[in-house]
Amino acid sequence: FDIKMVLKVFLDYMSQPCRAIDMFMNMSNIPFKVKQIALRRGEHKQESFLKLHPLGQVPVLQDGDFVLTESIAMVRYLSSIHTGTRTLYPTDVKQRAKIDEYLEWQHLQTRFISASLFQIEDLKLRVGNLKRAVEAVDDMLSKFEMMFLKDNDFVVGNTLTVADLFALCELIQPTRIGRDIFVGHPRARAWFERAKAASQPYFDSAHAVFHASQKKM
Repeated sequence: FDIKMVLKVFLDYMSQPCRAIDMFMNMSNIPFKVKQIALRRGEHKQESFLKLHPLGQVPVLQDGDFVLTESIAMVRYLSSIHTGTRTLYPTDVKQRAKIDEYLEWQHLQTRFISASLFQIEDLKLRVGNLKRAVEAVDDMLSKFEMMFLKDNDFVVGNTLTVADLFALCELIQPTRIGRDIFVGHPRARAWFERAKAASQPYFDSAHAVFHASQKKM
């Protein structure tokens, strides 16, 4: 695939979808240039960035004058223009549908529930009750195991896909201050370690900022 203009991706590596997109593109051998946007410094509120995304959110993908502002849309767009994505997002209709099933499910499950615990316990935001947030993560992981890990090594079948990348990035988020969310969930714990190992060295490189932030705490 001949990219006349190198893709630009605007990322904050503390963001779960940003890390997932970084891993997906690197593992798919897609050339891209990263422009880091530090949310903690308010860089997402700068006029130049707001022209790309009026809501000031990351990630943002820029391909010439074409801009996308949702990570799942980026996966689908990149998969339509780059053959390197076929391992992580196969062209087989049924395989892709199962991956999409997880990517739709995760919005109000893996993503929302993990992020809620992170916001309450780590960021100290008053957006809910800690005990309820912990219980919600426990319930979500039970559903995750039942729905996606009952007979599989990975989220979809026995091969790593982009579904695993998004799940990894979401589920590591509430562990930043040392919480072990996998207590009572051996299947999810085994999957996490398996998927993490299968996505190296890209997992570690995408999480370098995240891990550095842990050491500063």
